[in-house]
Amino acid sequence: MKSAKEFITKEINRLNGLISKKGDQESNVLLKKELSNVIHLLEVFDRFQISKKTIDAIFELPDSHTGYSDYRIMNDCESDDPMQWVELKINDENIKLSEGDIIIRKK
Repeated sequence: MKSAKEFITKEINRLNGLISKKGDQESNVLLKKELSNVIHLLEVFDRFQISKKTIDAIFELPDSHTGYSDYRIMNDCESDDPMQWVELKINDENIKLSEGDIIIRKK
């Protein structure tokens, strides 16, 4: 059975052929870009094992109405005292989020 990724890749290749023949280029180029975005999302989903079954919730960070400020992810170290909290680092870099960023909570 052919995977969705293979099916979409084949369609992108077909569109490349149509685009090179100077057919209905604008709609073919737009469709190709859209399908390329879908391929990218499928790769992200595969990499992080994201699916309908694994997503608990998706949150979009709201405007904080405090000017330009960042959201930060903290490990509370099982304490309610903010002095005990440690900011999350990935690859030795603090993770700062802004309004409009999304967080996917997995089950």
